[in-house]
Amino acid sequence: MENAKIGPLIRQLRKERDLTQKELAAMLNVTDKAVSKWELGASLPDVALLLPLAEALGVSATELLGGVRDPESPVKAPEAPPRDMAGDILSYAQRTAAQRREKLRLWLFAGLSGSFLLAAAVCWICDTALNGALSWSLIADISLLLSWVVLLPLLTARRHALPLALGALSAAVLPYLYLLGRLLEEPRVFRFGVFIAPAAVLYLWAVWAVWRRFRRRFRAAGTILLLTAGLSLFVNAVAGALSGGRALYGDSLFTLVLAAACFVADYVLRRQGTAA
Repeated sequence: MENAKIGPLIRQLRKERDLTQKELAAMLNVTDKAVSKWELGASLPDVALLLPLAEALGVSATELLGGVRDPESPVKAPEAPPRDMAGDILSYAQRTAAQRREKLRLWLFAGLSGSFLLAAAVCWICDTALNGALSWSLIADISLLLSWVVLLPLLTARRHALPLALGALSAAVLPYLYLLGRLLEEPRVFRFGVFIAPAAVLYLWAVWAVWRRFRRRFRAAGTILLLTAGLSLFVNAVAGALSGGRALYGDSLFTLVLAAACFVADYVLRRQGTAA
């Protein structure tokens, strides 16, 4: 059921019946461009069009799905698919749906990239018009670039999109903070970030691992809240030490209370399940 087999078969059968792409398209209520894409292997006919297309081409739906013509098969396609075709049709439907999702991801990626470029250009123009040079727009540019790098795997990767996005964030966050500190002429940005950013990225990796590992959601939520409390304690301690101020831990205590509530709920639900 590969595009490379189905497309040439559609083209061959259409020519044998002396049909143009436009005429075949009119029989199926689609555009001639759609027929052209089928024949070139750029896309597959929708599953709802399989039987009408097979009938229009004078073959069975099984031959069309397989991309190979059977000279001993009946000329006319059956009105309803036989029971042994169910698996083929299901697989075909899944494949066409996957192709549509792939195209949607590519369109989203193109749209996002274009929007980021447009936003950067607008920032450059406004910054130059107001200040006569590039200043604050460079901060917007590197922020847009960081967002694009992190979102890139989410929109283009077929598998492991979230780990790839976290990996991109892990690699890019410190260079981003360094450039941000230089542009702001504020060295404390990187001085704080060099401690806090790796801890925050490690926290995100831990959250992802916990959510994948634990099937019981209250247990997972409680563990994530514990990690959140730990990160908050660390950030407050680092901020207090580097700024010379007093560290505040009220938010960490509140998060620990929420974590305890989640663990209690998990325990109660587990006991109820055991009792049942």
